[in-house]
Amino acid sequence: MKIQKKFIRFSLRKAIRIILYQVGLISTVICFGLLVAANHVLSAEKSKIKADVSKNATWSGGKGKEAGRDDFLGTCSPCHGESGRGDGPLSDTLGEGIKPRNLTDSELLSNRTDEDLFNVIKNGGASIGLSESMPSQKETFTDEDIRNIVLFIRSDICKCQYKGKGGK
Repeated sequence: MKIQKKFIRFSLRKAIRIILYQVGLISTVICFGLLVAANHVLSAEKSKIKADVSKNATWSGGKGKEAGRDDFLGTCSPCHGESGRGDGPLSDTLGEGIKPRNLTDSELLSNRTDEDLFNVIKNGGASIGLSESMPSQKETFTDEDIRNIVLFIRSDICKCQYKGKGGK
């Protein structure tokens, strides 16, 4: 009887180990599958249509200004504010005398091409001689995302288009 109990305990332990091993193996396969699927989705996102930054006309492809609005509110509004006036909650933390650009200033923005706005967002302020406090967003957004942000700024914030160097 004692030997039989020992054998049952041994068999039960062995069965539990086998079950735990199988659960671990299945979990590993599922995680690996999810990683492969996520990588596939990310690479598909990166291969979307790219905007031609040499054009001055506002690009309105892909998801459009609603996606630009979401990206602006999520990433840009902490400094520029939800309305784009440069009054976001972090606007006073950029350093002495440094304020985010007031994007509602249609006089200023109508003298900036969409390429100018695209480059500032993608490469940061320092890339064109402005403040280093405006960070590069090239790791955050695709070119399409940046074009959608520019579209949102043009249509809903400054409500202006590029008029040329002389403002014409």
